[in-house]
Amino acid sequence: MTTATARPGWLAWGALAALACGSVVSGCSTSSTAPTPPTQSKFVLAPTPEAQSGLTFFDHPWPSDVRRDAAGAPDFRGYPNPFLVPLLAQYIDATTGLFEGFSPAAPVYLRFTAPIDPSTLPADAPAATAAGATVQLVDVDPASPDRGKRQLVTLRYQRDEGTYWPSSTLAVAPLFGQPLRPKTRYAVVVTRGVRGDRDLPIEPSVELQEVLGLRPATPASEKVRAAFAPALTELAAAGVTAADIAHMTVFTTDDPTRETYAIADHVRAKVPAPTASAWTAKDDNADFDVYEGTYGPSPNYQSGTLPFAKPVDGGKFVFEGGEPKLQGTFDLRFALAVPKAAACPVPPGGYPVVLYAHGTGGDYRSFIDDRTAQALAKECMASMGVDQIFHGTRPGSPPESDPQREGTIQLLFFNFDNPLAARCNTRQSAIDVVQQARLFTESKAVVPAAVSRTQANIAFDPARVMFFGHSQGGLNGPVFLAADGSVRGGVLSGAGAVLAITLVEKTKPQPSVAGAVKTLLQLNDPERAAEFDAFHPILALAQSLLDVSDTVHYARNITTSPRGAGAPKSVFMTEGVDSDGTGDNYTPPHGIEALALAIGLPRVAPGTKPFKEAAWAGLPDVTIPAEGLSGNLAGGRASGVLAQFAPKAGSDGHFVVFNVPAARTMAARFLRNLADDPVGRVPAP
Repeated sequence: MTTATARPGWLAWGALAALACGSVVSGCSTSSTAPTPPTQSKFVLAPTPEAQSGLTFFDHPWPSDVRRDAAGAPDFRGYPNPFLVPLLAQYIDATTGLFEGFSPAAPVYLRFTAPIDPSTLPADAPAATAAGATVQLVDVDPASPDRGKRQLVTLRYQRDEGTYWPSSTLAVAPLFGQPLRPKTRYAVVVTRGVRGDRDLPIEPSVELQEVLGLRPATPASEKVRAAFAPALTELAAAGVTAADIAHMTVFTTDDPTRETYAIADHVRAKVPAPTASAWTAKDDNADFDVYEGTYGPSPNYQSGTLPFAKPVDGGKFVFEGGEPKLQGTFDLRFALAVPKAAACPVPPGGYPVVLYAHGTGGDYRSFIDDRTAQALAKECMASMGVDQIFHGTRPGSPPESDPQREGTIQLLFFNFDNPLAARCNTRQSAIDVVQQARLFTESKAVVPAAVSRTQANIAFDPARVMFFGHSQGGLNGPVFLAADGSVRGGVLSGAGAVLAITLVEKTKPQPSVAGAVKTLLQLNDPERAAEFDAFHPILALAQSLLDVSDTVHYARNITTSPRGAGAPKSVFMTEGVDSDGTGDNYTPPHGIEALALAIGLPRVAPGTKPFKEAAWAGLPDVTIPAEGLSGNLAGGRASGVLAQFAPKAGSDGHFVVFNVPAARTMAARFLRNLADDPVGRVPAP
């Protein structure tokens, strides 16, 4: 069995040029003179879980608006599980009734009856947007502002049958960092310009011809024809006629953000704003004082028993009558670093304050230990840290005596053993920050005079609240920034997007999440591991399950399309990467770049490594002038960049914002500028 695996770059063909029976050009000669039948699309009209399962699952395209259950939800029953892996079966079962539409980021799969010639596919992502492209992903929703637009896509062609891949399968995925619009109808079409081996034509199957209206409909095809008809009308308006089409599917995307935004709104409307108590004066440093205490209530929306290690423990959000159900509240400990009054007198409206979200293995004082508090205090800004989910003294956190504590926390947070909890952990973390921000924006917390080293109340400006998230904190950061309109923006360090990238490329901390997933899903066998890439059907399933927590879907609401009447937010992102693309082993650089692209952040030139997706998407590099860069986003209303730094020798690129002086200085100065002006200003390197 020969497996075609993805190679680096846009179009992954593996070893498709040289095949067991000869070359793509010459094909497999025989002594027969019988004409070779044309290659056709595979298009089962009425796919059922019983008939279409395993390697035949994609005999009707996936996704497809035809593939919905009786309640109208996407129907994953029969999804490939050739080795009957219990965890994979659990994933498939978990999808029941979970979605209203299909993933805006996962690949589309289409099959053919025989091999196709990869050289007749679009040469790169921009080529797929041409009117005559042989593969197109088109917005066919009359209600969409992008109606008729061809999307940037990446492709992978699997010629031979693999362990999870059926033969002659084409995967078509939205460009990493450019997910499809939520709640929008799309069509993927393969035109007759794609050819088979020996330049043989590719034709739609008889069944698809009936759907296309090229043959009279039969009772078996009427339902699919009716479902696809509006899309065919839109395609014709975009210049793709039914006679042009060799293969196609039509599907409507889900909205991965709707639950999170509903909960964020519920917090502000139904949960009392938090108050701080148990104030204590702690560290007396040269540049800042530290105060500690607790605040609450902090709401929990995850049902079940913490830390939700197994499916029986729960961990999902519950909605009743369309409203999120609050499961309980708890108090959180905090540390608050306040600039020394001698160097930074309290401004009339109070100090600007930065909410800090730490990485895996940290705690409420990480921002002090990593010297972020000091850098911000030197800019006359206060900063606050709390324990992230599964950390510190929070309910369900592993004990400090656990020698594998950091790895345990990582596995609990991503929790691929309990996908319903994994869907909610990042979102619950973002909701934590929504409530934390209210401590300043609504409750207007002050350090009481009885505790303050100035013997007077220390106030904080409710209009100048910002965010700084690193690693795990950088994952819930974009979700928070998208959901909450009360902060001006922030810094994202070691933050990435697109789950499939994480599961293929992440290697730290140990035990590696990517390694654990391969073990749990029995993908460590060399043959199975060889075909494990971002287009793998298992990762398409995982992406669908975890879309709700993937930052790529929230990014557009940070700056490009803020929620409601919210203002666009300014963002400074850091990436630790060398010229060869390596550097950050905790958050793969490819994922960092995907998030930057999704937000719309240009790379600062010259940087250390260009990334082609930005060029394909029309997002050019920027050069920061000596006075800084202001208003380069959202029509002049926000500022932001992706700043790349070579990792410090002997250190992982994940930590450049802490151990590369230029990165630390730029991050702190960016927040200072944002405190001074809501448009923000990126300082010169």
